Amino acid sequence: MIKKEVTLCGKQVTLAYCFATEIGYKILAEEECIDFIKEVFASIESNRMPDTKKSIMLIIAAATAYAEFKGEDVPIDNKDIMYNASSVEIGNAIGVLVSMYVEFYKMPAGEEDKKPDEQEAAEDPKNA
Repeated sequence: MIKKEVTLCGKQVTLAYCFATEIGYKILAEEECIDFIKEVFASIESNRMPDTKKSIMLIIAAATAYAEFKGEDVPIDNKDIMYNASSVEIGNAIGVLVSMYVEFYKMPAGEEDKKPDEQEAAEDPKNA
């Protein structure tokens, strides 16, 4: 588990990236976390914000993963974020989560698009 604190709605919130985050996101958004991470990279390239609803779902999944791990109540909910968080806070939280994703999968810079199984296939000498 990788954890980092961010400010959301004027509160310090600890976000965690682990398999519980990915499962929570999949339950909320009905898509794999990697699909949204790819969308975030594409949105950066086109100089726009990623999907707001998916962004909030990933933040909630990460905050919930940490709170459940610690046996605590989640300090924020989707309504808090929708009505009280600034776009800067949401953007910062998503940036932190993307960096946590990269760290979690220990991806070198420039290889964010490859999934772990694709990385192994590319390194297999029989595929050369």
